[in-house]
Amino acid sequence: MTTKEKILESLTSLKDGEFLSGEELAQSCSVSRTAIWKAIRSLEDEGYKIEAVTNRGYRILSYPDKLDAEVISLNSKNNCDSGLQVFIFDELDSTNSEAKRLAATVGAFRDSSGKLTEKGKSAHLSLFAAESQTGGKGRLGRTFLSPKDCGVYFSLLYSPRGGVKNPALYTAAAAVSVARAVKKIYGESPSIKWVNDLFLAGKKICGILVEGIANFETGSIDAAVVGIGINIKKNPELKGEITKIVGSIEEARSHKDEKLPSVSKNLLIASVVKNLIELYSAFENDDKKTISGMIAEYRTLSMLTGQTVTVNPVAGTNSESYKAKVEDVDEEMRLVVETENGEIRKLNSGEVSLHTYDFI
Repeated sequence: MTTKEKILESLTSLKDGEFLSGEELAQSCSVSRTAIWKAIRSLEDEGYKIEAVTNRGYRILSYPDKLDAEVISLNSKNNCDSGLQVFIFDELDSTNSEAKRLAATVGAFRDSSGKLTEKGKSAHLSLFAAESQTGGKGRLGRTFLSPKDCGVYFSLLYSPRGGVKNPALYTAAAAVSVARAVKKIYGESPSIKWVNDLFLAGKKICGILVEGIANFETGSIDAAVVGIGINIKKNPELKGEITKIVGSIEEARSHKDEKLPSVSKNLLIASVVKNLIELYSAFENDDKKTISGMIAEYRTLSMLTGQTVTVNPVAGTNSESYKAKVEDVDEEMRLVVETENGEIRKLNSGEVSLHTYDFI
């Protein structure tokens, strides 16, 4: 790690109001104070606004609002991380599509013993992030608008030992990971609309699309592509009815007359990814305590529990829409509903889309 990288890692870990002195940085980096000063100047040239206070030291006031693989990688590290690879794009059709293109070159991610193959190592824990997407997508072929400077759009390619056993659990973990990150960084508490959307102030601010990479020889799902789009700022191009449904973190805060904090997009992505890797590692290690805690958190954040919703069967089936009251989300991440005639049904994420009249 370079001196600049070490300084960046140290300064981004500070709490509000804290400083690090040049002497402390020089000691931790094993370099001279002059080298620290030069590295600070280099960071400022890259767009970081760094405050220097006599007898106190340095702290970061604001970050360059552009994607940076180095910053994301540094701030997403945790005990579970075996080496995140970050790929940044100014524009993509879709980060999920880019992840799947890489996955298509891998073949088998793991061998018969469960170890990553050489190509598997090169793809596992790959993160793709784009400033904008021209073909962002959600579940059931829906479009996810992804304009430049309005949000973050990224996908994680993850190959767990033993394959993906419960795709819905991976989607739920992604929703919880985003909720935790938004709470930590912006002080806002999103609600989860089963199974893959997050809402603030009654509007959707995040969509999640998890897609599986199948191994046709074994019939298993070798890897998951976890796509996440978070709306940070208001999209000026949105007009008409869709503005009643789609919002942003910025708009949610405006209801309270609070300004959106100047937080780097990189730190938001890194926070979500760090949460994701920790939860997915828990799945691999069958960490029942962490898994049950995540499910309990998802249930607490569920915005549909107790509401009457309209269940819309998948297109192409003969079933008709019906109304039901949402009772719970079970351990398999199925939505438990009671129909008007008192029948209890457990709905799989892949079978239906749900809408209350407010969310049509």
